[in-house]
Amino acid sequence: MIRIPAGAALALLYLAVPGFGAAAAAGGKPARETLPDTVIPSHYDLALTPDAEALTFSGKVTIDVTVRAATPDVVLNAVGLHFVHATADGGRDAAVTFDRETGRAALRFGAPLKRGKHKIAIEYDGTIARGTLGFFAMDYSSPEGPRRTLATNFEPAEARRLLPCWDEPARKATFTVSIDEPRDRMALSNMPVASITPLSGTLQRVRFAETPRMSTYLLFVGVGDFERIHRSIDGVDVGVVVKRGDTPKAAYALEQAVELLHYYNGYFGVRYPLPKLDLIASPGAIQGGSMENWGAIFYSQNHVLFDPATSTEADRQVVFQVVSHEMAHQWFGDLVTMSWWSDLWLNEGFARWMQTFAADALHPEWETGLQASSIFEAGKQADAVPSTHAVVQEILTPAQADQAFDSITYAKGAAIISMLNAYVGQDRFREGVRQYMRAHEYGNTTDSDLWTVMQRVVGKPILAIEHDFTRQEGVPLVRVTQTGSGVRLAEGRFAQDPETIRALPRQHWRLPLVVGPVVGEKRTVLLEDALDVRSQGAMLVNAGQLGYARVLYDDATFAALVPQVGTLAPMDQVGLLNDAYALGVAGYSPLSRLLQLPATLPPDANPIVWGRLIRLLTQLESHYSEGPARTAFRHFALELLAPLASHLGTVRSPAEAANLSVLRGVLLQAQADFGDADVIAAARRNFAGGSGTPEERRIDLAIVAAHADPATFASLLERARSADDPLDKLHLFTALGGVMDAGLARRMTDIALSDEVPAGVGPSILAVLARRHADVVWQAVAPQLDDPAIRLDPQERWGIAVAIAGQSADPRRIADLEAYEARSVPPEARKPSLGAVASIRQNVRFATQLLPQIDSWIAHGG
Repeated sequence: MIRIPAGAALALLYLAVPGFGAAAAAGGKPARETLPDTVIPSHYDLALTPDAEALTFSGKVTIDVTVRAATPDVVLNAVGLHFVHATADGGRDAAVTFDRETGRAALRFGAPLKRGKHKIAIEYDGTIARGTLGFFAMDYSSPEGPRRTLATNFEPAEARRLLPCWDEPARKATFTVSIDEPRDRMALSNMPVASITPLSGTLQRVRFAETPRMSTYLLFVGVGDFERIHRSIDGVDVGVVVKRGDTPKAAYALEQAVELLHYYNGYFGVRYPLPKLDLIASPGAIQGGSMENWGAIFYSQNHVLFDPATSTEADRQVVFQVVSHEMAHQWFGDLVTMSWWSDLWLNEGFARWMQTFAADALHPEWETGLQASSIFEAGKQADAVPSTHAVVQEILTPAQADQAFDSITYAKGAAIISMLNAYVGQDRFREGVRQYMRAHEYGNTTDSDLWTVMQRVVGKPILAIEHDFTRQEGVPLVRVTQTGSGVRLAEGRFAQDPETIRALPRQHWRLPLVVGPVVGEKRTVLLEDALDVRSQGAMLVNAGQLGYARVLYDDATFAALVPQVGTLAPMDQVGLLNDAYALGVAGYSPLSRLLQLPATLPPDANPIVWGRLIRLLTQLESHYSEGPARTAFRHFALELLAPLASHLGTVRSPAEAANLSVLRGVLLQAQADFGDADVIAAARRNFAGGSGTPEERRIDLAIVAAHADPATFASLLERARSADDPLDKLHLFTALGGVMDAGLARRMTDIALSDEVPAGVGPSILAVLARRHADVVWQAVAPQLDDPAIRLDPQERWGIAVAIAGQSADPRRIADLEAYEARSVPPEARKPSLGAVASIRQNVRFATQLLPQIDSWIAHGG
């Protein structure tokens, strides 16, 4: 509704406006929910006055537009805004219609706007949200007392909650922003401060320089009790902005950001075009994790803060990866932006790949390329269930766009890019990227624009391969069968439940694969259907694991490989483990194959390989209920890991590789999960004494919290509640989310939904709780998902429902989830629930079919 102040001439009408309401193409087929193209914005001049205490704001925006054909109406996006005045070229107030379903406002002026240039001015007000989308507040405690940060997070289509705008990625425009703020606070936006004007003894107006042309979802506004440290590199002022008192935790991110900016300038061949780049730490977590606003990246706190006194080696690598991911977006996404959300993978898949590629260049000791096997695996897992979709999918609405931020877009997208980079060669791939950047800077593209340039540069059928993997859903399955002179490769499709694809037409992919003997020369083939490969000895298919596929060896070829596992490259060891698990769970091969592989894995094998094996064992163990079978599996797992534990020891040596330190923590927590009383007792002693390195203290905390009795839980909870630092609170509350006791998990569920946890952190804690207590968490959370009092955005509610239900092994959760979605989730946003349903059914299958296989294998000594 419209608030009409005394004396205002604003009218509210319900009008039949062209392009207003749900869009439909010819023949009734649904069309993209896009605005009419008769009016094109070129510049926004935005003035904001937030009231942080009242959680309201007022705004005034003057928009320079070009009218292509005379029109009586201007249709733009606006959600939750109350217009006070809306004029064109200083004329009379427009009549305004709001359409809540599509998030639009239609302005009808007294006379049609003529073709040409015009200025539309809108005065309005709105509310500041308590979720982490749109324009929102984040509260936290500090030694000086309560503090409140105001910030924005707009992707994919939430800028319309801050200002009336054309909230679509292809409607690029320039922006100037001014903010009225308290003089003891810092205001932030995409560009440097251009001027500061005192308004009173306590208020000032901060005006920022004009941005380049950019999409609305990249606009950022923030106000808080901030401090900034900075350095200059390649003519750019790079800063890290943190809450007051946190500058020591900003030094590492600043150091890495400076290196990354210089590296990216070289890789992309186009220099970062803004005069400054800020990395801004939130006092909690935001939806999406972190957001690549151009020149003002907004991070969940644990993605940018690194405390030398308490942060771990794993924290160090996470900070680098997320900083590098969001900085890669400054080119891939911000400078060159997808035309529409259907090509989102151009942004996210490339940035997910680039974070790995940059890490290998700047920190080769981390072996991030090897760690990226977990990224590819996440893509394959998501691509093997009914909720999958093509990487390039038709997106019609903002709700659908929000659902596209998933493992298919990110992880499968990154896997495809890794495959193509390897296939064409790094140098030529980089040259293709550079030409694409120069050709499309400040513009919008589709994915074919990139791959057409790439194909021209490299002279290989890149477009055809890329289209096979981005226009089709599904994971290729390469069946390897021994022949008299080598092996035969035959292509099919893999599914977590083969019955779900049995009736589908046969698919083909042009699949680059490296094949050859385990010892000897290998070659790259392009598999399209079937192929015979001559070889002698044990045969390795998809060597290097860069082909996006599962590989199913027949019994003879697998048996020949098993004795060679210890001699394989670490990436191939991880690939065999992942495929053995996935194929065993799906029924293509015995799950016991997974348990055969570690026998030839030496204790000094690559720590990333051991880490993956430990996580797979932990995943298997999680499917057991209490009883003799679980006890037997735990005993088996502890015996299997004993040589590794002896090799690693319990104390880090000064010269130890970083990844060994990470592995030790993974191992100790697994040993505790498997019931190793000595490990649990040692963790309790060490935690009580407060001794050890940051890594040791963090793992001690996790073990103590997981095995807490009511008294220990209460002590840890009080410690979390009294902590002033949101980052300390995050670590403590996350550890409590791992508690094994079901009654304490129920208490922790209520805490995760409360204001006690850092802003925006509740959903991640619920996800941790659901790993061990899915049904307990569901029964507590489900009745509250429709309660407007809980501070969760609608998209977070939908995601939480899917994440919790999918961890259950109770078939009743399927009906519960379907009932919730029918009641509360738009139809176009329901596809992710198909993955949760598939997960529940898989969990049931584990209990009834798969665990008995493992039990039998263990009982008979393998």
